[in-house]
Amino acid sequence: SGGKSNVASGEFSSVTGGAKNLASGTHSSVSGGSGNIAEGEGSAIMGGMDNLAEGGHSSISGGEGNDATGTLSSISGGELNIASGSYSSISGGYTSEASGKHSSVSGGSGNTASGLMSSVSGGGTNQATGEYSSISGGYHGKAFGSKSAVSGGSRNTASGQMSSVSGGHLNRARSMWTSILGGKK
Repeated sequence: SGGKSNVASGEFSSVTGGAKNLASGTHSSVSGGSGNIAEGEGSAIMGGMDNLAEGGHSSISGGEGNDATGTLSSISGGELNIASGSYSSISGGYTSEASGKHSSVSGGSGNTASGLMSSVSGGGTNQATGEYSSISGGYHGKAFGSKSAVSGGSRNTASGQMSSVSGGHLNRARSMWTSILGGKK
C-alpha cells in the first residue's frame, strides 16, 4: 500500500508500509517499520526495526533486532530478544531468550527460560531451566529443579525438585520440597 523499497515475494504475502521490509514466507506479512523480514509460513511483523519472524506462524509486534524462530512463537517488543521454543513468548525487555517449549519471558534483561513451560517475569540474568520452573524477579537467580521457583533477591538457586527461594542473597534450596524465605547464605 505504501512505503519504500519493500518486497513481498512469498505466495499470498504482503507488505503494507515502511521501508526495506521483506515478506518471503507463504501467507506472511509485514505491516510497517524498516528492515523487517517475515520468512516463516504465516508469519507476521507489525512494526519495529530489523526484526525476523522465521518460525512458522510466528509474530513480532515491534521492537528492534528481535528473532521469533520457534513455531507459533511471539515477541511483543523490546530489543535483541529470541523466542526459539515452540509456542514460546517474550513480552519485552532486552537480550532475553525463551527457548523451552511453551516458555515465556515477560521482561527484564539477559533472562533465559529454557525449561519446558518455564517462565521468567523480570529482573536480570535469571535462568529458569527446570521444567515448569519460574523466576519472578531479582538478579542472577537460577531455578534448575523441576517445578522450582525463585521469587526474587540476588544469586539465589532452587535446584531441588519443587524447591523454592523467596528472596535474600546467595540462598540455595537443594533438596526436594525445600524452601528458603530469605536472608543471606
